[in-house]
Amino acid sequence: MAKGFKRGDSSLSLLASGTLSFGFGVFVAIHLMRLRDRERLRRACSRTKKHLVKGQRAALGVDLTNYIPIFLGKSKQKVVVLGAGAFGTAMAFAAAQGGNEVVIYMRDEEQCAVINSEHRNPKYLSDFSLHVEGGEMRGICKLDSLKEELSTPGVVIIHALPCQLTPPWFSAHKDIIPNDALICVTAKGLYLETEQLMGHAILDALDRADQPLAFLSGPSFAEEIMKGNPTTLVVASDEMFQAVRIQNLMSNFKTLRVFTCDDPVGVQLGGALKNPLAVGAGMISGLGFGTNTLSAMVTRASHELRQLCTAMGGNPRTIDGLAGIGDLMLTCFSSQSRNQRCGQRLIKGEKVEDIQKNCTVEGIATADVAIVYADMCGLELPIFRCVHALIHKKITPDEAVLDLMGRRSRKEPNVF
Repeated sequence: MAKGFKRGDSSLSLLASGTLSFGFGVFVAIHLMRLRDRERLRRACSRTKKHLVKGQRAALGVDLTNYIPIFLGKSKQKVVVLGAGAFGTAMAFAAAQGGNEVVIYMRDEEQCAVINSEHRNPKYLSDFSLHVEGGEMRGICKLDSLKEELSTPGVVIIHALPCQLTPPWFSAHKDIIPNDALICVTAKGLYLETEQLMGHAILDALDRADQPLAFLSGPSFAEEIMKGNPTTLVVASDEMFQAVRIQNLMSNFKTLRVFTCDDPVGVQLGGALKNPLAVGAGMISGLGFGTNTLSAMVTRASHELRQLCTAMGGNPRTIDGLAGIGDLMLTCFSSQSRNQRCGQRLIKGEKVEDIQKNCTVEGIATADVAIVYADMCGLELPIFRCVHALIHKKITPDEAVLDLMGRRSRKEPNVF
């Protein structure tokens, strides 16, 4: 009995020892995994800075965002700007001010040569120097050169082509666009041929659903960015860290400040649909009406814009920000706006074809798609419909005024 007991006791001891060893091994493994995850989170924190939720900060053991300086985490990036027009030039200049390596792609060889030799764009904003302290900016005009630049790991593409040319360009060049390259879309418009938001049209053109996209919008004239006038923009993406990448890339903490947003639909609609409304604002000026009329139109138009944004799946609060009311005020109240100038010329009898001979007016094409969206969502949107009808000469200015001012009296709707 005693011997049996001793053998059993020995077996129990071995079992207990093995269990303790296994338990200790599991404990060590879990601890190492936590250290690994904590290190990954620290690295993420260095990239995204303040954009960690409370649970993630707690997992670090300390809220590191209190100790991270605002300038920390900005690293030099390769940026390829597609298009050397006025806004493409301004975006390239702003990105270079952040200390990044910036390449502008264009087809014009002479324009490219002047940009590289004289550090100015001879076609657009030619009075401004493109030389940037601490940054690098150069032009390229060969497709092979573009392919080489886009092959850089982590490259960011800033798209600055006209809206109606965008999907065809991406479709023709999709083989040289890396699947993981972040494309920042600056075009404010809708694609007329397929009646799509620009993001959807680009994904269809690339024939891929997982291409990282961000949308940069807000009240911004290219010339004022080049002058260094304080300017604020908003960038939206379905993946917030991609929006933060553009925020860090473009913000210089002196003249350009970029906010982030998680509502790409609202930002795209706000940036695009303000264009036909700006054409309407130009019509008001062309008719000789004053600030009373223009202010009323902008206020009521912003309400229609919120309605459509909500129906299309966006957040109506986005329209109250930079991409909505901010951009709407800029284009409606300033004669620098091509859409506003177009409205003035249309109301005085000029033809759309003649106005668009030398420049693209996005509000013309966008007005057609806006009505398609309104019908699809079952919305009345009287201001949008009047502007559309005036563009296509379906009604006279007097009829438009009577239609809008003679509507049934009712209570002003709440914003929220």
